[in-house]
Amino acid sequence: MKRRITVLIQDRYTVETDVVTGAQIKELASIPPGFSLHRRVQGGNEPIRDDQSVEVHDGDHFFARPPSDVSHVR
Repeated sequence: MKRRITVLIQDRYTVETDVVTGAQIKELASIPPGFSLHRRVQGGNEPIRDDQSVEVHDGDHFFARPPSDVSHVR
């Protein structure tokens, strides 16, 4: 039986399955390509690749970071 799972990705979203890919999460939240996706976990943050399948739970919190531009750093 499918159940609704609420996750936070800079806002609140509901998914209909308990396993999604990073790309699906980014699409759901309209996160631009090139941004990195992370999940908050106890003790830090877990990077999530676009092709990575993740098991989601009610209340999971994801966030995105823009691509790093370090070309100006010497």
